[in-house]
Parts: sequence; C-alpha cells; structure tokens
Amino acid sequence: MKYTRRVPVVLVMSCLCLVFITMPAYGYVDPNATGLISQILTPLLIAAAASATFLRKRLGSVLSAMSRRLRRKADDQQV
Repeated sequence: MKYTRRVPVVLVMSCLCLVFITMPAYGYVDPNATGLISQILTPLLIAAAASATFLRKRLGSVLSAMSRRLRRKADDQQV
C-alpha cells in the first residue's frame, strides 16, 4: 500500500522537475516585437471582456433556456 501513495507524489515531483529545470536559451526576442504583440493583444482582450460584460444578461438567458430545454427533453425521455 505504501507504493500506491507514493505514485502521485513521485509523478508531481517529476513534473515539477521537468518544468523548473533551467536550460540556456540561445534565442533573442527583439524588445520591439514584444511591444507590438502587447499592443495588438491588449485591445483585443479589453474588447472581448467588454463585450462579455455587455452581453452578460443575454448570454445568461440563452444558457438558462438551453439548459431548461435539455432538462425537458431528458424528462420526456425518462417517461
């Protein structure tokens, strides 16, 4: 029984070792490239969050209507 308890611990430790092993990176990312990526992604993420906030009630009502329909179909199939 001791071996089965150690398996998750060993698995987690091995994954952490793989993640935190440092290796030299022989690459260069131009600082202007990261700035451009940030300038493109930031407005897109803000627009997505704003639209989700704006349409929150409508999305909630659509999802609740879909769940009610699925529950009705499941109840009809059981009868």
